[in-house]
Amino acid sequence: MSPLFNRASAWIKTRFGRRVQKIPIDAGFSCPNRDGSLSGQGCLYCSNASFAPFYSNPQLAIAEQLRQGREYYQKRYGCSSFFAYFQSYSGTYAPVETLRQKYREAADCQDIEGLIIATRPDCINSDIVTLLQDIAQATFIRIELGVESFDDAVLAEMNRCHDVATSLQAISRLRSAEIPVCIHLISGLPGEKPDYMTRAARVTSESGADMVKLHHLQIIKGSRLARLYAASPDSYHLYSIEAYIDRVCEFVANLAPNIYLERFISRIPVDQLVAPIFSGIDESAFQRLLEARLKTLGLYQGSSILASLP
Repeated sequence: MSPLFNRASAWIKTRFGRRVQKIPIDAGFSCPNRDGSLSGQGCLYCSNASFAPFYSNPQLAIAEQLRQGREYYQKRYGCSSFFAYFQSYSGTYAPVETLRQKYREAADCQDIEGLIIATRPDCINSDIVTLLQDIAQATFIRIELGVESFDDAVLAEMNRCHDVATSLQAISRLRSAEIPVCIHLISGLPGEKPDYMTRAARVTSESGADMVKLHHLQIIKGSRLARLYAASPDSYHLYSIEAYIDRVCEFVANLAPNIYLERFISRIPVDQLVAPIFSGIDESAFQRLLEARLKTLGLYQGSSILASLP
């Protein structure tokens, strides 16, 4: 029986023959939306500390962070292969030679199969792409691109300081260089239109992206959005688990069958989360609920695309 949707884990196992665990690290990068280049406030929902593991510290060398992360994940999951995950802030936002040194330090560490680099669409340019192509000759590289929304009005409301055209151009540049791209999207952002998930899936399908990560809007302690939410909670619509599953079903049904899905929910520690709280629902549990709902609705990845063909 064919799967109802393509999991990114299958893509990894096909390429590497086994599971490869990400080790998040903090290489000391900043972000043009925080350092004053574009804005000094950052995105409305942003709180980088909410997803940084205990060993992720820019004061530690990259090699030391990876050593600690490797020991942690070996004990927790029995892993033996890893990706160095440049997760914090914008992982391509630095001088090219600084990036080259940091990427190579990570790639040279024990049991590292490749690099996964999280960044913004406006931090991808021709020099960065040339660097990535150079590094990719020696080690695997995948870019995680923070697109967040395919609606310019929503991006402006969130103070993203880039537009949809910039995202699509960045995806195109990376794909032309044969650098795998995983885009990140948030569902439920203020100002989102009712048909957004259908439209987002269709744009994703046409963009050239290899993978997509989704999660629902969360109100994180310490973010500017948390302060706005505290002052006027009725102004924000937050998903219940049931409502979010239905929106993901809509996305999956409208997503091209050749794209892989890496994640559907974000694992923010409960002590850092204001709302909503999906008690007891981790990624595996969510995927089981999603599969059950897709079966009930008679949907699978790309089914709505096929249904609309003449």
